[in-house]
Amino acid sequence: MGYQYQSLKGVNVPELLVPANNLNVLKYAIAYGADAVYIGGSKFNLRILGKNFSLTGLKKGVDYAHNKGVKVYLTLNSVVFNNEISELEDYLNEIKKINFDGIIISDFGVIELVKKIMPKTRIHISTQANITNNLSINFWEKSGAARVNLAREIRYRDLLDIIIKTNIEIEVFVHGALCISYSGRCMLSKYMTGRDANKGKCAHSCRWKYYLMEEERPNSFFPVEQDKKGTYIYNSRDLCLLKKLDLIVGAGVNSIKIEGRMKTENYVSLTTWVYRKALEYIKQNKFNKEKKSYLMGELDKTSHRNFTSGFMFLKNSAELEENNNVGYVKKYRFVGVYEKFSKKYCGPVIKVKNQFKVGEELDILQPYKSPKKVILKKMLLFNNEEETNCANPNDRVIICNIGKINPYSIFRIKAC
Repeated sequence: MGYQYQSLKGVNVPELLVPANNLNVLKYAIAYGADAVYIGGSKFNLRILGKNFSLTGLKKGVDYAHNKGVKVYLTLNSVVFNNEISELEDYLNEIKKINFDGIIISDFGVIELVKKIMPKTRIHISTQANITNNLSINFWEKSGAARVNLAREIRYRDLLDIIIKTNIEIEVFVHGALCISYSGRCMLSKYMTGRDANKGKCAHSCRWKYYLMEEERPNSFFPVEQDKKGTYIYNSRDLCLLKKLDLIVGAGVNSIKIEGRMKTENYVSLTTWVYRKALEYIKQNKFNKEKKSYLMGELDKTSHRNFTSGFMFLKNSAELEENNNVGYVKKYRFVGVYEKFSKKYCGPVIKVKNQFKVGEELDILQPYKSPKKVILKKMLLFNNEEETNCANPNDRVIICNIGKINPYSIFRIKAC
């Protein structure tokens, strides 16, 4: 099926909104081209089990981003119970002097408190609010919202209609994990583990392996539906709308969002690099089949589940329900990050994340550049400058004679 959308000429390229779970990842996101970053504090966000930002960290992150011309949005999108209201008020009073560019919320009560305690702060409505139509958006606008993140369940034709019939900013997810629940409101984790997904403590129970046990034959397990990698019940693929990004831009959305506040600097850097490049191609009217194929190939270098275009462009949900080949794809290993440059050996000092060896080909990702490939010929341990053939996790090594590279470089090795 073909889709009609307005000409890209004169259409503004949307904001690229990227996740970060700590100050280090925030810096990588900005280096690789994020227009805005969304982060979580120590309370009331849906990734509460992640590292997140302390109160001091929030201030440092916002100041750093603003110095780079990048916006920061705070996630405050968990479900709030009555006995938590006093704690929430205290938390809002602690953060009210931090100059966030927006606060992401799903709870009506939280909106009222934010309007009271932080009246000048823009309110963004979370995907948890399950917004699927223009009537809902108009309601949220009257409630003080400046932006809404649409439910992942909407179709493209609905996106087009919604944008025509609304006046506030529209944000959509284009990449990352999908929940097998409606707009992320899931109770499976809470019932199985006591960890409430709606409080930010999801155990990802839907992605575990499962077997069937007959009541009177304990410890006799039968597969529910099994492939060579195991048995699953939901286990969604990862959302990837890269190939359709020109359609989404053409629709006139204000922001495209990448999921992943539990992810490393490797994932955030690569996805930001790819979507930034795609937006540049779209702006130049060069986002053709060849460019899409190239960028998909680069996107494939980070750990992910097989991709799906989700609900927006699928004719039916069969792909979302298919359990075959939904384990993680790991074609490349993230092996290290840049620490500094060694003039003596004309190469970078790397903090090692995963093992790599002399003779292997390093794939080096750098902001705003094409990836650089280097055969590793000589490597030294940083502490004593002794030559080594193998770098192990937590080592610091010098890669000799490859010249200067960007301080935010990411180092990868093709998996065997």
